[in-house]
Amino acid sequence: MKKMINYLNETIKKQKALLIFIIITFLAGLLFGSLFINLITDDDKKMLTNQIVNFFSSIRKLSGDVFGLSVFSGTTINNLIQLILIFILGISMIGLIIVIFIMFFKGFTLGVTLSTIILQYQLKGVAGAFLYVFPCYILNILIYIFISFFAINASIKFLKALFKKDNLNFKSFLGKYLLSFMLAVVLMVICSLLDSFITPLLLKLFTFMI
Repeated sequence: MKKMINYLNETIKKQKALLIFIIITFLAGLLFGSLFINLITDDDKKMLTNQIVNFFSSIRKLSGDVFGLSVFSGTTINNLIQLILIFILGISMIGLIIVIFIMFFKGFTLGVTLSTIILQYQLKGVAGAFLYVFPCYILNILIYIFISFFAINASIKFLKALFKKDNLNFKSFLGKYLLSFMLAVVLMVICSLLDSFITPLLLKLFTFMI
């Protein structure tokens, strides 16, 4: 375990620029998603706000589509599929651009969601947007940044070994990469558990304001 922690720390220290790039990519998507609401038609805005209203209506009732074991299983499966996809893209070497796009798109969708909440509920929507992301969604994004960082790092390592003939112990590197993936999986299961039981309860507090 100590070796794993040391590996994670060393890799992050050596590849700070890559980590910063991934974070900036996510934030760029978040910014673009936030501005996107101002670029669409009124009909599209109405469609998005209706989805938000329906979502908080379900939250108010704590219905099965937003709270409970069924949500946990669905959320966990969805997140695990995405983590596996990112992991495989890292091994494939050609998936570097796709992983970057995934992080941008995650920022974009979050930006659209938060701006729609604020559009619908105005000043009160700021509280709703905060409760929507804190703490579970923030943890979720950190996990995706974590696994995307190691996936892109793996792609770069493999490409350098292939084209620049850099020395790389494939067995050792793949083992460490797999451990990073397993850590992300464990954290994501915990995150999904919180998102299925804690986040709806926090958001229910917001429904008393609207």
